[in-house]
Amino acid sequence: MNLSKRERVIRTLELDDNIDMLPIHYLGFEKTALSYQTFLKTQEYKENYTSIENDFSKIKYCWAGDITELRYWNVDCYAMDPWGPKKFKERTTRAPSGYDSDCLLSTLDGRIWKLVDQVDTGLNYLWYVDGYYKTPEILYSYWDKFGKPSERVNDKINYTPQIWDSYVKSLEKYVYPIAALPASIHESLFEGLTMSRVAYYMRKNPKFIHDVVNEYTQLNIELVKRFHEAGVEIVFYFDDLGYKGSSILSIENFKNFILPYYKKLYSACKERGMFIVQHSCGYIDKNLPYMADAGLNCIQALEPTAGVDLAYLKQTLGDKISFMGGIDSSVILNFGTPIEIAQEVKRCVNSAGYNGAYFVGPGHNILSTPWENIKILRDAIEKYRKYPIAT
Repeated sequence: MNLSKRERVIRTLELDDNIDMLPIHYLGFEKTALSYQTFLKTQEYKENYTSIENDFSKIKYCWAGDITELRYWNVDCYAMDPWGPKKFKERTTRAPSGYDSDCLLSTLDGRIWKLVDQVDTGLNYLWYVDGYYKTPEILYSYWDKFGKPSERVNDKINYTPQIWDSYVKSLEKYVYPIAALPASIHESLFEGLTMSRVAYYMRKNPKFIHDVVNEYTQLNIELVKRFHEAGVEIVFYFDDLGYKGSSILSIENFKNFILPYYKKLYSACKERGMFIVQHSCGYIDKNLPYMADAGLNCIQALEPTAGVDLAYLKQTLGDKISFMGGIDSSVILNFGTPIEIAQEVKRCVNSAGYNGAYFVGPGHNILSTPWENIKILRDAIEKYRKYPIAT
């Protein structure tokens, strides 16, 4: 059996173990950090260099461009699409008085960002520093001025099958693309309002919280509708739920204020025959059973350093959901020996790869990992992904 990347990805999301090997997924290098800057100077970059150019529109749509790192990792799927960051009309302005002059405000969700220099490379990185929408009055004044989130969809973007099919075809030898949703429901809430204000309004004005979360949900659903028109089969949704060792919200507050909106989003995908993959950093073990029951198809990150128990999640939820990631990219990848790195890959494959439904790869972006460790990780993934799994 020799499956295409699309076939391997779809079967894995369908929980079908009739596959030739486990598909590979990874979130990518952090472009401003040391590992990617090192990669650009390696022989591996030269040997894998590939740039996919747009052959029908040089202006309106983002083409894949440099996909060399995707080729190097031999990924099967990756969050990328031809519509890029202009899917919705987010306006970023200079932050209000009281913040540094190099701070920016996202008028969509109230997050304050600051340009800072990476320690190792000196390259600019956009760093979250605060939430500005600390009261309903502030939030609604900005929404009145710039539009509610659900009104921010950019209707000038053309979501036609011609564009998506051409994009997929240009990439089919290298990767199967997954369209990315633009707005985090939970993360935008607590970063835009700040966690202390979220906790306050959950007690004192729960309707306000529901109004905000509903707007982020409706924005995403509007994009799901357009993705469906274009022929997209899988969407990728970023929304952090966990700290190290615990979820950010209590499970009761998660169930009351976040889960109903996740269910709406998951249902919007399911009704259109689309899969949804969700990324969440941190500890998600207690949230995930509710998300699986609500209709989530796949969970990505699965950080072991946050306390995620991949083996247990597979044992208890493996008939409902697929898993993506889980390899420790914080401690073992950065500081481990070659044997420890290979054993970490094997641990994840043995924990979640049986019966299929597992995408092998690091749990998070790679920042400043030594290059030799990256090569060891890549080789170990290729070695242990063969199916059926050899325990």
